[in-house]
Amino acid sequence: MLEVLEFCGLSKYRHWPVDALSYGQKKRVTIASILVMEPELLILDEPTAGQDYRNYTAMLSFIKRLNKERGVTVMIISHDMHLVLEYTTRSIVIADSKLIADAPMTTVFSQPALLDTANLTTTSLYQLAEKCNIADINGFMQQFIDAESSAK
Repeated sequence: MLEVLEFCGLSKYRHWPVDALSYGQKKRVTIASILVMEPELLILDEPTAGQDYRNYTAMLSFIKRLNKERGVTVMIISHDMHLVLEYTTRSIVIADSKLIADAPMTTVFSQPALLDTANLTTTSLYQLAEKCNIADINGFMQQFIDAESSAK
């Protein structure tokens, strides 16, 4: 249990009442309570909702560490297209209770008709590539994401 609290950055708060924790810390307590059971899969619904940029990026960095260091598969349910484009590798798109896509993120986000079917919009990165008449939008998006990831 202490090892999980340490991993989640909560060990120094272990004796605090939950009411005294910040919103982000409470989210981590929730995740820690699941991690104690050693799951192979963790499903997070809008994990960054209501957080400012600092806490948003801290939560996403934590989720990446969770996947990389503990081997937990993390499924994120989100309407934040920039979040999923930058922090995930695979997209499963469901519309009208049907699976309409299961592909790498940039492949899905390079298909405006598919996104429209799921009531999603293209990202500003897609729109930039389109305005610049870049033929390989998928490749452009992947190169941008790779550059962003290596800068962090």
